[in-house]
This record gives sequence, C-alpha cells and structure tokens, in this order.
Amino acid sequence: MMKAIVLEKFGGPENLHWKDWPLPTVKAGEVRIRIRAVSVNPVDYKMRKGLLAIPLPDVLGRDVAGTVDAVGAGVTEFQLGDEVFAVLFGPRSNGAYAQYVSTPAAFVSPKPRALSYAQAACLGVAGMTAYDAVMNKAKVRAGEAVLVAGGAGGVGSFAIPLIQHCGADKIIATAGSKESAHHLVNRMDIDPDDLLYYNELDSEEMHARVRKLTNERGVAVAFDFVGGNMKRLCFNATGFDGRVVSTVEEPAAFDLNIWRADSPLFAKSGTYHFVALSARARNGGPDAWSVYREMMSALTDLIESGQVKVPKATELGALSEETLREAHSFLESAHVKGKLVLSVA
Repeated sequence: MMKAIVLEKFGGPENLHWKDWPLPTVKAGEVRIRIRAVSVNPVDYKMRKGLLAIPLPDVLGRDVAGTVDAVGAGVTEFQLGDEVFAVLFGPRSNGAYAQYVSTPAAFVSPKPRALSYAQAACLGVAGMTAYDAVMNKAKVRAGEAVLVAGGAGGVGSFAIPLIQHCGADKIIATAGSKESAHHLVNRMDIDPDDLLYYNELDSEEMHARVRKLTNERGVAVAFDFVGGNMKRLCFNATGFDGRVVSTVEEPAAFDLNIWRADSPLFAKSGTYHFVALSARARNGGPDAWSVYREMMSALTDLIESGQVKVPKATELGALSEETLREAHSFLESAHVKGKLVLSVA
C-alpha cells in the first residue's frame, strides 16, 4: 500500500482526504515513478467539482516529477533511478496526488538536468499545451504581432517565452490585476504599454487598443487561455488571415457564431485552432501517443539550451490535505501567477 489524497465525492476542496491506496503494479510498457513533486491544473478542480465525468473514488492530478522505481516488460529507454517528469494521460494506475504512479512510457520523459523536481513537475500539462498552441497550431513567425489572453496563468507563462523564442515583434497581453501586470512585466518581459487591463476596459475599448498598438492591422495570432469574453476579443483582434488558438471549451449557450460571413473570423479569412492536449490519450491508442514524447523532448531541449526560460513555480510545501486544498482554492480564484507546486515525501 501507499498514501494518496483521494476524492470520494464531488464538491469542495474539503473532500480531498489522505487514504491508503494500492501500490501500483507495473504492466508491460509502463514505468512506475516514485513521485517527488506535483503541480496542479484547473482541470483538477473541475474534476473535483464533478464538472468533468470521472468515476469515484479517484486520485486526481496529471503532472508529476520523480524517479523511476520500476520498469515493465519492453521498456528499454528508462532505468531504475532515472529522474523523469510525466503527464498522466491515458491509462494509468492513479493520479498525481500520491507517492507512486504507473503510466505508459510514452507519457514519461527525462527531467531536464538543470531543473528541480518542482520545476520539472510544471512541464507537463501547461508546458505541452503551450508548446502545441504556439509551435504546432499557431506556428508563430518572426515579426508577427501576437495577443495573449491569460498570459499570467500556467499555460500563458509557458506560451509567452515560446512566442518570444519565435521572434514575435509585439506581444500584447491581458491583465486583470496589478499583481498580474507585475508578473507579466517583470517576469515575462512584456512591455507595460502592451498590457490590456480587462477590468478597466470594455471589449470595444480593448479591441480599439489592440488596433492602435498594431497600426490598425490587428494581430497575426491571438491565444485564448481564458475563454468567454476573452475569446471574443481574440476573434475581433486578429487581422486578415489571422489565427486564433484556444485551449478553452465553451458551454452550448455561448453565442459566438464564427460561421457567418459577417463573423470576425470569416470576414477576415482567418483560421481557428483548438488545443485539447489529452485528446490523443483519451481517444487514440498507443500508435497516437508518440506525439507526447516528441513535444516533451522538444520543450526540454529549448529549456536546457537556454532558449526558453521556465515560468515561475510557487511551492506551497509538502503534499497534504491542507496544502492541496489551498492549491485548489488558489486555482479557483483565477489569480494564480505561473504554476503551483507541492513536494511529495
């Protein structure tokens, strides 16, 4: 047996409790990891609240870093003691809020040597989502103007360094507070004049501001990491042949119709891309999983070569009922800067 924080009923953070949980067995093609650090993601609290269908009881969490504790038959790329990070998509023994996890080797990658376990635990969901959005979907090019809605959050804090690496000429970012603005300017190197304070400006004023900052051309690429009105802004803010990339699904009642000839996207012959990082793991088999390792490797190379810096990781202490509940509460407040991380004893 091992210890894990288990969700037995949907609801608030108070439903997360330490429990004894079966020590994972290692199947063929899998790696068992002794977890040393985990990071939390918005999908975690959505599952906890029952907004996403999962069977209970369950151990939540998708991001881990640690050491290889056992390898299954057929696994040749990892050895006992290897330092790794992993994203827990597809089949797995349990989630990240535990001492051990077993997962297919396709979802595991060597930990960047210069990073701590806490930093490496941030690379999975947020880092790979940002990589997919910026490098694969948008294909940001040198000299382009880019809008990032949600730049201070976990995905945005990875996306902005990648956009900078691609050579974007201007990065306009939304900010909801002075704290977010400080993070974007001092941590992410965004020009203060290129911030949009969405609590002070309405949608039309933000759109007008983007037009002014881009000499009336609009941005070449707009990233929606927030949803709702920010998604509308992204569609309006693009210029001709612009690309909109979103990581946020919307409810059925969301009234943005992009298919009409007079819609912001259709009228400018733009393109829309949706990033659902877990789609291949959820809907495809092992033959579709190699993309995860490729993205993990590419992101690691950029970090180890110094071309992309790692976003801020706020460490909340050792994994416990108290610290995990605190992390979930922070996430739901929507004011997290960078990533939240917990160590695992």
